[in-house]
Order: sequence, then C-alpha cells, then structure tokens
Amino acid sequence: MNLDSLTPKQLARYNDSLEVLRLMREGASFYKATKMTGTSPITTKKILGKTLRNSHGRLVARKNDSLFRKVRIYENGKEVFISIKGTKNVKLVAQYHSAVGRRLDKNEQLALMKFSEIKLRDSNGKIHFFETDIKKIQEILQKQEEPEFFSIYKQGVSF
Repeated sequence: MNLDSLTPKQLARYNDSLEVLRLMREGASFYKATKMTGTSPITTKKILGKTLRNSHGRLVARKNDSLFRKVRIYENGKEVFISIKGTKNVKLVAQYHSAVGRRLDKNEQLALMKFSEIKLRDSNGKIHFFETDIKKIQEILQKQEEPEFFSIYKQGVSF
C-alpha cells in the first residue's frame, strides 16, 4: 500500500484506524476506541484486518502489526520521510530519535553508535541508513522551524 496514493479522506480514515489500534493497545475496548475517534467499526476492522483478533468474544489488538506508517528519519545530512511497514520498524525509528535526543541533550557519546550499521527498508524496498554524524544532525535541526511538539510522523498525518 502506498500512503501517498490515498485520497485525503482515505488517509484520514487510515490514520483514525491507527489511532484506534493505539488506544486498544493502551487498554480501551474496540468499540470504545472507535467511539473516541469517531470512526466506523466496520471501516476500522477493514483497515486493521489481521491486526485484530478475537479473544473470548472480544476484539483484541495484536502486539505487532504490518501496517504502513510514514515516518521521519535523518539520512545523508537530510531529513527524509519514508513509508515503513510494521510496529518493529516504527519502534526502531522511535529509538533512533530517542538516541538523537540523548546525544544532543545529555551528550551521551555512544547513544547513536548502535544505529551506524542498521539498515531500514521502506515500503518500496529502498534501503535507508540512519544519520549518526552529530554535526550533520545539528545542521538538519537548525534548518527546521521549531515545532511545538516533535513527531516522528509526517506533518499533516494525524493519529
């Protein structure tokens, strides 16, 4: 699935379904989560598919999924947005951004070392490498406007 090919309405439904999934993983029931996000249970089930399973007559979110998300990484001295598949890859990107924060804020010299050899494959099959040069990361961050809240997800994509 290519998130860029979705219409704004389809993308909003997709993102709302991801929000339902997040709420369920935090303990909300499926129907409570769909009510909270204002989404249709039928549409949400269609989008989330096998990410949901029945357990004793109740829909439960699986721990891992293979859904697509558009995320921000730093690569080759630039900020790039890539579409990746699955919670494992999203967690890896989140750990990378946490390590960037630790390197910048607490000056942890080894924070980014783990990411120097890690490859990340996007939904198109292209291989990406995380930027670990702190000077290049600082240059990227200086070029950005100061956001109110940092998000690894692409702006305009609400969850």
